[in-house]
Amino acid sequence: MTEWYYGEGGRRFGPVSEQDLGSLIAAGRVRVETMIWCEGMEECRSLARVSAEGGLEVLPPSMGYELLRPGTRSGWAVASLVFGILGLVSCMLFLGIPAVVCGHVALQQIRNSRGRIVGEDTAHGGLLYGYLCVVILFCLMTAAVVVFAIAKKP
Repeated sequence: MTEWYYGEGGRRFGPVSEQDLGSLIAAGRVRVETMIWCEGMEECRSLARVSAEGGLEVLPPSMGYELLRPGTRSGWAVASLVFGILGLVSCMLFLGIPAVVCGHVALQQIRNSRGRIVGEDTAHGGLLYGYLCVVILFCLMTAAVVVFAIAKKP
């Protein structure tokens, strides 16, 4: 079991277990800027840096730890938004299809990640633009078929 030390007001405290460290985080005694250290680390680092590097085991959200771990933005969500915007701006409306697919993949990935992957708003934006492209494309194709059918009548 890893034992942690933390610094506060120029003083060093510890050792404390990782569970106890989680309790100190939840109580607000150890904050993201607090310097922490455990055996095997070359130097003291801020809690935010250690948590971002994955140096702590995941504690239950009730311990307050999950709020410190930065989420990774979903690449699928970003791709969805890029395809959707590019489809509308460049009038390449067929790009709405990959925007919709990427958006749904992103939402599924985000929901299954238990908070480790973020970007739900980005995915929703990509879906909005993607579906808008698909609807416009469908309307234009329908209009083209109707105009072609009318023009072909003798």
